[in-house]
Amino acid sequence: MTYFLAFILLIGPLIFIHELGHLLAAKLVGVKAVRFSLGFGPALARVQIGETEYRIAPIPLGGYVTLLGASPDEELSPQDADRALRNKPLWARYLVLGAGPAFNLLLPLFIYFAFFLGHTVVAPPIIGTVLDDSAAAASDLQSGDRIVAIEGDDIHAWQEMQDRVRVAPGRELRLQIERDGVRFDRFVTPRKSVAKNMVGEHEARGLLGVTQWVYAPQIGIIDTDSPAHAEGLQTGDIITSVNGEPVETIEGLERELERSRDGALRLTYLRPQAVRGELGRYLWFDSYHARLLPRHERGQSTGLLPANTFVRTVEPDSPAAKAGIAPGDRVLAVADRPVTRWETVAVLLDRQGEQPLALTVQSPGQAPREVQVTQEIRSYRGLYKDARSYLWFGAEPYHSRMTPPPEPIRGRFTYAMRSALTTTGSMLMMMWTTLRQMVTGERGVEELSSVVGIFDVAGTAANQGWAEFLRLMALLSINLGFVNLLPIPILDGGHLMFFTIEALRRRPLSQRAREIASAIGLVIILLLLLIALRNDVMRIWMD
Repeated sequence: MTYFLAFILLIGPLIFIHELGHLLAAKLVGVKAVRFSLGFGPALARVQIGETEYRIAPIPLGGYVTLLGASPDEELSPQDADRALRNKPLWARYLVLGAGPAFNLLLPLFIYFAFFLGHTVVAPPIIGTVLDDSAAAASDLQSGDRIVAIEGDDIHAWQEMQDRVRVAPGRELRLQIERDGVRFDRFVTPRKSVAKNMVGEHEARGLLGVTQWVYAPQIGIIDTDSPAHAEGLQTGDIITSVNGEPVETIEGLERELERSRDGALRLTYLRPQAVRGELGRYLWFDSYHARLLPRHERGQSTGLLPANTFVRTVEPDSPAAKAGIAPGDRVLAVADRPVTRWETVAVLLDRQGEQPLALTVQSPGQAPREVQVTQEIRSYRGLYKDARSYLWFGAEPYHSRMTPPPEPIRGRFTYAMRSALTTTGSMLMMMWTTLRQMVTGERGVEELSSVVGIFDVAGTAANQGWAEFLRLMALLSINLGFVNLLPIPILDGGHLMFFTIEALRRRPLSQRAREIASAIGLVIILLLLLIALRNDVMRIWMD
């Protein structure tokens, strides 16, 4: 029952909006609308308002608007002849038939506007971590820098910054940076990266090489002869102060260690301990103190290293385990490229795919060694039971991290409108690309879904909450608008195709030609519906 109600709440508004577009356009140009129906079959309820009968029917798989003179052979009374659709100018018929799909394509704009208007805070454009050998590192950007503007345009949110950088691969950008209250300009050229988008096409993207999060001052220890190891510090400990000065990030820890490199260090640190209680397993942090004296013969080394490239866990029988990587190991290089951040490791692993890759790793107290890793492809089903896959490495690092607190949105109305336009535009482009791929054969028909599939995803989205449900409605609305614009007879796009042929020929198609075309269109639609139904049944059977 829950799934059925979710299904009705999902497709009901989409059908209503579509038919409302036809109805309003018809009334605007003076075409008589005889009937407006939500659903098919005999009327469950009906009411006559003016010249139009409004009804609700029991089969909730569509709806229709009966327009006077829609059929070329319909008999018309003399007093209604000028109100028949077929007697209206070509532009008016285009408007009436195109309004339904147009309303479906516009609906997501309002859904996303309402969605973003509900946002009160956004992630600020503050750099958390600068990655190895990145565009940001080459331009001396640092953790804590705020990106105030790009090419003179104000930047208020992290997503705005990402959007501007993504569309500028290889093109120099002027960034205004605020650091410690001082503003200055930096010229940065985002690195070009080619990646697959949501519809599987390769596209060039600009990468700045920064992350939003900052890492906690969590340490790793590889030298078992170091002062840190001698004092009992362990990989995974979190330093909270150095010589009485509090530290909050790994960059802050590195600065404090550099500042105090010639003298003794007084450290306060936390060590996480796994504790099992009544509410389950959780971490308890014990506080400790240590005093370190850097060893001159080792270059003033204390043995304290950032924990981000240290391996915390390795899954049994994973590619990492097969290569001999163990918890506590440190990744020094990937394909002879030195790394200081696990994000760089992840990027290089992703680029390599299933091909063997050499990693330089080091275990505590041992010399560095080289291992060969061959990642595996793993498959799973997404939220809506769609097939997905990912590369499996099988090792995870220490990554105690945090993001800066969100900030209030300045100008919520303009933010909501701008975000709605951007999101709707990207969804329209995605749907257009998907349809083009299906027409050209780049994408198979096994991805088609019928009403059975919509029934299932409606219930799934409803269980995730209103936000997910409305996002699904926006996506299906775009889908419905695009499908109805396809030049297939019996669809709105098919009628628009007939009008276009009429404009080119200066006369309408014969009734026989229209009947043949409509029969072909019906066969195409039925064939696609059968394929979609088969796909849904197979997905359900596999689950």
